[in-house]
Amino acid sequence: MRSSSAPGGPVVVGRRTVPDVTPTTRPSPHTPAVDGSTAPRRRPRGRAVVATALAALTALTLVGCSEDSSVAAAPSPSATGRAWDHAPGERIVVIGDSVSGGHGLTPEQAWPALLARTERWQLTNLSCDGAGVVAEGDQDECASAYPGLVKRAVDLRPRVVFVQASSNDLGEDDAQVTSATDQLVALVHRDLPEARVVGLSAVWSEQAPPAQLATISHALHRAVRRDGGTYVDIGQPLSGHPEWMQSDDVHPTARGQRALEAGVIAAFARDHVRF
Repeated sequence: MRSSSAPGGPVVVGRRTVPDVTPTTRPSPHTPAVDGSTAPRRRPRGRAVVATALAALTALTLVGCSEDSSVAAAPSPSATGRAWDHAPGERIVVIGDSVSGGHGLTPEQAWPALLARTERWQLTNLSCDGAGVVAEGDQDECASAYPGLVKRAVDLRPRVVFVQASSNDLGEDDAQVTSATDQLVALVHRDLPEARVVGLSAVWSEQAPPAQLATISHALHRAVRRDGGTYVDIGQPLSGHPEWMQSDDVHPTARGQRALEAGVIAAFARDHVRF
């Protein structure tokens, strides 16, 4: 399932289920889920971090995913004066899907933007609708898998790159996901040798996640840690909270995004992750 992004917002993920899929076959939009139900295809989805990020937020505009590989090289008139443009903190880029991009909401309501305001980071959110390590983003958005987003990050010269595992890769062959993840992390180190890589586990909805989601996250965990980066398991902050989901049952509401932010904050504190 593909859904159009909100005006000015990044990224879409449609729900992809996890049937028994051969390496060359993608699931249909209504393949039975693991539990026997039918689910729509998911196309998703220094200072210590402080736990004050649920405070009221003022306006913050982020650079979204763009077909132009020079994204953020020349800010548009509407981009001038953004809080993160002159923030004193770390320059951080997010590589993710529509969940981290805040699909259906304004860009500043996505959890990376909430956390950036709290921590005063210079943030560019390159999260792309439908993108994953293997899965390519929607053609009307970025039309790129994660490696293409890394290429767009080069001119930004970030000090930190967040890479979040994505449920968009559900249904892909496990070996292909593992290989592509290894190549992705190697690409970040090659093209952004000064950047610190922080991998984040994939998130799901209010329901129990399909088994393959753990495999996708583990592939990122293995690749990031092997190359000296940091991996953080943020758990499933949306689990058991249908009221935190938008009507598509795929993307979190503003309240759900705040829950994701709180989950990231708690995980960073637990693992002593500092920036």
